[in-house]
Amino acid sequence: MLFSSMIFLWLFLPCVLILNLILPRVAANWFLIAAGFIFYAWGEQEYIWVLLLSLLVNYLGARLMGKAGESRTQCPGYTFAILVLLLAFNLGLLGYFKYFDFITGLLGKLSGRQFMEPRNLLLPIGISFYTFQMISYVIDVYRGDIPAETRLSHLALYISFFPKMIQGPIVRYGGFDACIHDRHVTPELFAYGARRFIYGLSKKLILANQFGSVVDKVLSHPMEEISGGLGWYIGILYTLQIYFDFSGYSDMAVGLGKMLGFHVPENFNYPYLARNVGEFWRRWHISLSGWFKDYLYIPLGGSRKGTVRTCLNLMIVFLCTGFWHGAGLSFIAWGLYYGVLQAAERLFLKKRLEHLPGAVSFLYMFFVTVTGWTMFRADSLTRGIMLLGQMLAMRPGVYDSSMFITHKTTVFMIIGVLLCGPVQAMAPGVRHHMTDKDGISLMEGAWLILLFAYSIAVAVGSTYNPFIYFRF
Repeated sequence: MLFSSMIFLWLFLPCVLILNLILPRVAANWFLIAAGFIFYAWGEQEYIWVLLLSLLVNYLGARLMGKAGESRTQCPGYTFAILVLLLAFNLGLLGYFKYFDFITGLLGKLSGRQFMEPRNLLLPIGISFYTFQMISYVIDVYRGDIPAETRLSHLALYISFFPKMIQGPIVRYGGFDACIHDRHVTPELFAYGARRFIYGLSKKLILANQFGSVVDKVLSHPMEEISGGLGWYIGILYTLQIYFDFSGYSDMAVGLGKMLGFHVPENFNYPYLARNVGEFWRRWHISLSGWFKDYLYIPLGGSRKGTVRTCLNLMIVFLCTGFWHGAGLSFIAWGLYYGVLQAAERLFLKKRLEHLPGAVSFLYMFFVTVTGWTMFRADSLTRGIMLLGQMLAMRPGVYDSSMFITHKTTVFMIIGVLLCGPVQAMAPGVRHHMTDKDGISLMEGAWLILLFAYSIAVAVGSTYNPFIYFRF
């Protein structure tokens, strides 16, 4: 079920919001668990057992670690062995569904023969997100940062909480647990959540879908037929599409969380205002970047073991980041691309950028970001390299920009460029208003109603309504 679908907006969401307000807290918790599984099963009946299996195994494993924690001095390897088994289970489950065909196909190409028959497995929706949340939970229990949850229903609510279940943000159990036990939905908090939801919905339906429809139309053609100018044009459009799509979803998740009394962390902080790659990744998909920092980068040694080891750790983290996003050489290349840039900035590039005018830094990040997203969007590494070749050499093609540029797309592209960071940077009050919890004025209330009505009209009048990160 999509946040932008009519069934969600006009039936599922109103029922959930009303019943959550009128039911006692314990009953509301059970209701939200049921709502979460209905939400997931609406479009994923076949693999709901994967979600349930993940819940049960991690619950029981964490309970065993919790019970063994008191006697850790007597058998220090016992809890670690349980942790290793849980990590193997979680990564194995994710790996089987997401990477089985890719790995066996790659082995077949390397060996010159078919290694195994492809299984053409469907990817369970949201498996990358809820698996990483379960991994963070069991690691935090092992470290002693949080106690093992004794109530299965609480962990079930954590994994099935529909605002963040299938596209994030990646929420840590430590902060979520407090809301399960005690939460209050005040009129001010509800209004703030509704405002964030409407702004997120409009970002998705009005802007991201407009850009995405053009990008998909262009990339349906052979790459060598796309001119270099058109390549840069759709590269910019996709750069805007993925930001407004994913940040719009995150805004909706934050807003839904507030309306239900839960804290869902911010996932974006205007990443296109960044002046270097390191800053970009502190602003983009913040929950994933924080996850890799806490559970991979720091355990590898972080920046504590010298420059060479730091660069190696960065390369490993970004290789894993690329692989997390998808089973394909283009995703691995995209991860290595950012790993190399991070290492270069750590070695010499960042210091040089800091001594250059700000405009140079922004041009550098514009080139880096559009190039990276173009590689990311390509259906394969081969097609990505071909398109980047067309763009960098500015080669002519059968199709040029004039065949796809319309006045409507141009206007929306200008609006998108302004709203992805420049307006917020020039008017800090606008930026602050998006996250403050002050009351909504009468004028803004009227504006939100009009914005919501226009978003619904766009949704009803179009059949194009994907969420990019659903496939990750």
